[in-house]
Amino acid sequence: MRVDQLWRYPVKSVGGEPLTAAEVGVRGVQGDRVVAVHDDQDEVTWAGAVPGLMRVRAVTVEPGVAELFTPDGDRFRSDAADADTRLSAAVDAKVRLVRHQRDAAVAALHILTTTSLRSLSAALPESAIDATRFRPNLVLDGVGGDGFPEIGWIGRRMAIGELLVRFIGTCDRCVMITKQTTTVPHDRAVLRWVAQETGNAFGVYAAVETPGRIRVGDEAAWLD
Repeated sequence: MRVDQLWRYPVKSVGGEPLTAAEVGVRGVQGDRVVAVHDDQDEVTWAGAVPGLMRVRAVTVEPGVAELFTPDGDRFRSDAADADTRLSAAVDAKVRLVRHQRDAAVAALHILTTTSLRSLSAALPESAIDATRFRPNLVLDGVGGDGFPEIGWIGRRMAIGELLVRFIGTCDRCVMITKQTTTVPHDRAVLRWVAQETGNAFGVYAAVETPGRIRVGDEAAWLD
């Protein structure tokens, strides 16, 4: 097995950035979800409530700051004076950007396999399936077989590059995987199939027991 894709999402519920390498701590990929989007009630909102967020993309420009790219071609930093106004216009909802710290270290990494992505694509040939629908941090290739193998990994430990991770639970899916992203259209069939056929699970969460650096192409091997 090896790391096929590595992703970071600087802004919660907003499209992320593919990486070739990253530092990973006990709370996940460095710079992941360091900014949140609040609604007009000053609560953290998500793409289920504001679907337009999934069509926005964010990349890291410095620690705690992201640059956002909107579907109409606008781009601005998350710390810009008019960032809230520009993002609100792009997603057709009153929102604001707020610094954020993840508080769920136990679910630090979200991991998928290319096997699962291929299996879902085969089950839904009329649907566009790629990683942007599911927002994983890591996509592992070379797992072999078919179906959704990572669902059976809970409780096991794996070395991935310099990391040691322990799989702690499946990722229960919600309406977010139906939303349009920068690369795939809106599609309700995806959630309907996952809910009916896999018990609503697609992908797994892992705790980071030994932090370190990870790169695309790094080998992954079972420890138990």
